Amino acid sequence: MIKNRVILSLSFVAITAFASAQSEWKMQDDLEYHFQRVDYWRSRMQQDSAAKEDSILRDRLLYYTNTYPATLRDNFKLLKYYDHLNVLSSDDNSFRIYSWDDGNARQHNFINVFQYKGNDKSVQASVSIPGNDVSTLKGREYRRLYTMKTKGRVYYLATFITPRSKDDYSMGVEVFSKNSEGGLDDSTHIIVNNTYGTAVNELEYEMGNASGAVDHCIYFDKSSKQLYVPIIWQDGVVSTAYTEYRFKNNYFTEVKK
Repeated sequence: MIKNRVILSLSFVAITAFASAQSEWKMQDDLEYHFQRVDYWRSRMQQDSAAKEDSILRDRLLYYTNTYPATLRDNFKLLKYYDHLNVLSSDDNSFRIYSWDDGNARQHNFINVFQYKGNDKSVQASVSIPGNDVSTLKGREYRRLYTMKTKGRVYYLATFITPRSKDDYSMGVEVFSKNSEGGLDDSTHIIVNNTYGTAVNELEYEMGNASGAVDHCIYFDKSSKQLYVPIIWQDGVVSTAYTEYRFKNNYFTEVKK
């Protein structure tokens, strides 16, 4: 009897795993179809049809990420490889950003979907969050997502670029965090970047006329809780050095050298 129960239990696990894999495959196949439809209309210069299909793609991704909590851990391997979908995940598996360029020939228009786990363990997804300007997001592609845990709160630092043309773009970092209700917002002002002690929730610098070490990017060292921002001189030259911001007493403040 025990042996039969073990066999039944193993069979149930195998069936559940298979069903989950099938469900993930169908979801990615559906999204891949709409990605291809966007490319199809773009290649034929049918911008209105492409925009409509992109809207469908966004709504499908929102549906899946709101309906199936397991998507918070799915790897979306095929979509990342074939369609250049950026999937950024936090270390605690509680926050994700999906980001991609809609391929608009006239200008970059990024679609960003934010997915996060609330205090009640429910998973939600949206194209905007409180404190976030949707019009600004259209030009912003998220690149990296860092997780910073403190005693009272968990912060997520997302780096991004805002391209306007081939040689004209900006780079930055934005702070997200969970609010008291378990929701997510980006109105957490914890970076002090001027002599007046004013705190902001993001830093952004222009690269349009920059030269020098332009491949230097903002990065965060979670072991030391320090944020590193490339130094750009007044003549637009990007230094190989960084301005360092250390997190202490609930704020990032510049490390004086």
